[in-house]
Amino acid sequence: MFLLTVDSRLKAFVAHLLISLCFGLISAALVFFVWYPGLLAYATGVTQIFVLLLSVDVVLGPIITLVVFDLKKRELKRDLCIVALIQISALLYGIHTTYIARPVYIAFNINRFDLTYANEVKPEDLRKASNPDYQHLPMFGPKIISVPLPVDAKLRQDIIFGAMTGSGEDVQYLPEYYAPYEQQKSDIIKLIKPLDKLKNYNKGSEAEFNALIEKYKSIKIDVGYLPLKGRVHDLSVILNKSTAEILEINKLKPFP
Repeated sequence: MFLLTVDSRLKAFVAHLLISLCFGLISAALVFFVWYPGLLAYATGVTQIFVLLLSVDVVLGPIITLVVFDLKKRELKRDLCIVALIQISALLYGIHTTYIARPVYIAFNINRFDLTYANEVKPEDLRKASNPDYQHLPMFGPKIISVPLPVDAKLRQDIIFGAMTGSGEDVQYLPEYYAPYEQQKSDIIKLIKPLDKLKNYNKGSEAEFNALIEKYKSIKIDVGYLPLKGRVHDLSVILNKSTAEILEINKLKPFP
């Protein structure tokens, strides 16, 4: 009887663990391939937080099942339902937290790219956008846009002053100024920095730098970069110097 009880507990533990892993993998795919694709998870610092939360959620539920599972218990179904409810609630909380803080735009702003985060764009500002495409935030991954400052000198000064002092929103959080990326390509081309500067900013990463140089040399594309400002880590946006086409986002530091 004891061996039968142990065997049933192990089977319940393994079954619960496999189910938890399936839901965990689906959640991770949603976070790291849709909302925070590529290096954006690294730039925002979401990787460590979400992986920790997911690991605890996936492992803790099955372990509790292993402890409480006993076919002779009248309250077994109730106990398992409580475990499942707690585990699902924790998973949904983690998914919700990453969703509301997801980057929704990679926005070209004056001389660099900035990440625009969903929870920092106010609903009332969304309603001010004249272009209906920018009245709703993207749900399935960030879009690339440009955010030219207004022509009016006073408005420009107010936005810059507000961003510097914290008394107002920076322009990447003001949808009324959003525009297609293509609209500013001619200006962006003039601002693209030579890749050589990255070598000076990334001592100890010579192999990565040389691999980047060789990659585009082999396909005969003249490339440069512009910085991408992240919440935790800054990245380098690699661009075609002739067309301003974004070719990749690289982990090399764009600043000293």
